[in-house]
Amino acid sequence: MDAKQFIEQVVALSTLIDQMDYYQILRIDPKATQGQVRKAYHLQTRIYHPDRYFHFPEGQFKSAVYKISKRVTEAYVTLRDPQKRKFYEQQLAETQRTNLRYTEQSEKQQKQAKTEETGKTEKGRQLYQQGMMEMKRKNFAAAERTFKMALAYEADNELFKKMFDEAGKNIKTDYKIK
Repeated sequence: MDAKQFIEQVVALSTLIDQMDYYQILRIDPKATQGQVRKAYHLQTRIYHPDRYFHFPEGQFKSAVYKISKRVTEAYVTLRDPQKRKFYEQQLAETQRTNLRYTEQSEKQQKQAKTEETGKTEKGRQLYQQGMMEMKRKNFAAAERTFKMALAYEADNELFKKMFDEAGKNIKTDYKIK
C-alpha cells in the first residue's frame, strides 16, 4: 500500500471510529485475554501514534491520526481494567451496542451506584460495614443491633432490611425455661 492509500484509509477510519466499539478498534475478540488486549493496543499504537507522523503538515490526516490514537488509548484503558471492562460490556449489552464509549460520566455513575449499594449516607455505610464484620464473626445479635441502627439513618434501604432480617434469623434462641 502506498502513502496516498494509507492516508485515505486513515481519514476514512477516523470518520467511522465513533461507530466502533473498543473491541473493533483494537481488532480483538470480546473474549480476548488481558495479554491479547495489551498486544493489540501496542500494535495499533505503533500504527496510529501521532509522533510517528510529526513530519506531516497539519491537516486532515494529522487530525485523523490524533482522533484514532485517542480512541485506541481509550479502548485500552477501559479493556485492561477488569471492573471497567465488565461495566463497559454491561453497557454494550443494555444499549444493544449503541453506547460504544466508556466515559468519565459512566465511571461516575458506576461509582455512585456502588456507593449507594451499601448506603446513601456516610453513617449508614459505616454501620453496614460494622454489621457485616459482626456477621463474619457470627455475632448475630450485635449484627442485628448494628443493622437496626443503620436503618435509623436509611429506613428505606432494602439491603439494610435484608441483612437485619438475616442476622435476626441466625440468633440462637435455644434457651431452656426452668
